[in-house]
Amino acid sequence: MTFLYYLCYNFPMDTNLYTIKKTSNGFDITLSDSEHSLFKAHFEGNPILPGFIFFHICEAAAKHKIVEVVRAKFISFAKPNDILHLSIAQKEEIFYAVFERSEKKICTISYKIFKG
Repeated sequence: MTFLYYLCYNFPMDTNLYTIKKTSNGFDITLSDSEHSLFKAHFEGNPILPGFIFFHICEAAAKHKIVEVVRAKFISFAKPNDILHLSIAQKEEIFYAVFERSEKKICTISYKIFKG
């Protein structure tokens, strides 16, 4: 079992961490405020969204089950109350997710999903 798998599937997720709204060109993700327990723990005094949560968001928004991460690049931090835009494209068996804040990329992930 990989560490990423452990984090994504054994971490107790609080459904109040973010909300997802489907848009015509992807999804709008609204993060909770700094009072959320995850933001209080990561990091105290300077809250940022843990990187593995981006994988959770991809799975929840697109209803995917990620089985392999091909590449992940974290460009900038996501902070409490941020509104992010997620777009997901597919080329052959690889999905490409792009998270943006104010039209600037903050994270890109390419991954494969379970086919079953």
